[in-house]
Amino acid sequence: MAYVEKKTFKPSLNNIVDGMDTITSEEMAVADENSEYLGTPRILLMENAGKAVADHLKEHFKDLKGKFVTIFCGTGNNGGDGMVAARHLAGYGCRVLVIFLGSPDKIRTYEASKNFVAISSMKTTIEMIIVKDVTTLELLTDRIANSDAIVDGIFGTGIKGEVRDPWLTAIKQINALGKYIVAIDVPSGLDPDTGAVAGTAVKANTTITFHRIKPGLLTERGKMLSGELIVSSIGMPPEAELVAGPGDLRAATAYVGRDRGKLGVALDDVSNDNVILLHVCSLMCKEVIVLGQGVPYEPYKRNVRHVNMEEFIDSAKTFSTVFLEGKVGRNILTKFVGSGVEARIFTNSYELAKSAREHFKTVLALPSEDVVSSGLSTPDKFKDIKSIMDVTKDLSKKLSMPVGIMAEVDGIADGDVVKVNWLLEPIREPVYRYFYFAITSAFLSWGASALRSLSAASFATRSVIAKLLQAGDIVTPENVFTTFRALLNEMKLLGVFQNNP
Repeated sequence: MAYVEKKTFKPSLNNIVDGMDTITSEEMAVADENSEYLGTPRILLMENAGKAVADHLKEHFKDLKGKFVTIFCGTGNNGGDGMVAARHLAGYGCRVLVIFLGSPDKIRTYEASKNFVAISSMKTTIEMIIVKDVTTLELLTDRIANSDAIVDGIFGTGIKGEVRDPWLTAIKQINALGKYIVAIDVPSGLDPDTGAVAGTAVKANTTITFHRIKPGLLTERGKMLSGELIVSSIGMPPEAELVAGPGDLRAATAYVGRDRGKLGVALDDVSNDNVILLHVCSLMCKEVIVLGQGVPYEPYKRNVRHVNMEEFIDSAKTFSTVFLEGKVGRNILTKFVGSGVEARIFTNSYELAKSAREHFKTVLALPSEDVVSSGLSTPDKFKDIKSIMDVTKDLSKKLSMPVGIMAEVDGIADGDVVKVNWLLEPIREPVYRYFYFAITSAFLSWGASALRSLSAASFATRSVIAKLLQAGDIVTPENVFTTFRALLNEMKLLGVFQNNP
């Protein structure tokens, strides 16, 4: 496999495979959405991706006039990239046949839908055939055989499960023709993260992957299927990987509904400041077991149960995550040691985190003033992005655990991997801090990584604060909860939690 570097880019998230910077499909999806959040729209990224494919073919053939290129497009963004490539190839004088695999009403994104409409109107330069079954595909074999090149835009990083017809037949057809094959991002059928093949996969002469290399391309099978590997920049800002943004919240939500979701919460008492934690976790978790009494409240769902110390300890082996704080948290931790409890510990106490790390996987989140009062840093280190990155990373490495710090700029680190959030409003008031703890706790309980959970919490909390300030609403647990539900609904995520039993 030849490797061609088309850009210079120093990533913020350091995933190294075979000495090369890589990005997983989940991380790429997060960065894609965060790009839009930062002002670089996804339709522009798609435009740049598709043009890179067309430009490669122009470079390969030197002159595209009179050449015939067939582009196989799926219903996702990989297909959208292919449709952009079709438009540019037509502009270069190429005859273009687009084979659209699936139903147009199943197109999954706005960007792909817009590009489908665009090429549908190009009646004199692009021929598009919609294929929903194998019979139609087989009737096209002779026409496709006349192609000078074939572009694979079927799945890319969007592969899920075994490849079925008509996509299975399309891939076999592509491989059997002996033409020059260009795969968009990842050869269809190849898992972008593991390099596994879902039954069959496109065997490309060249693969043009975007932004950074996907790990699966560097596996033995990936190298065999991808041919020459070209990394093309698509104009994604490097900050899209660095910022804790909406992509992190969406990626964390993808874990909801898996065989987890049971959270333990130990509080010295339930107060007006921390009751938001129970409201939010009631919405987001499968079950919440609480040790701690105090102000009366009505949970969102009937999945919150208050218990005594003995019942809490008896239930502990069923927890996937436990949030601990205060005197009761220290007491619980002592009882957990040697008891067979395997839950992940999440806490807002530096001292408790230090004790927990000896026996449990532990995650720490705390405000910057607590970092200072613990003698871990100085107040001047929390004003700019570079300083908070250094402080958070150093603390994470010192404690050997993921850490989130709430400051003017939020910092999130898991060893050398760091994310930050400098946008919207900082997290200062106690009710907002417990809201941050709630989001983190809930996602941890479903098995999302600490880095993703803390990043989702940072984005969600700062967004809720900004919305409440804009509306002029007072800060109450009820208003925070209502605003959070509105944010989830706006992102089309609320149903994920409402439909979870």
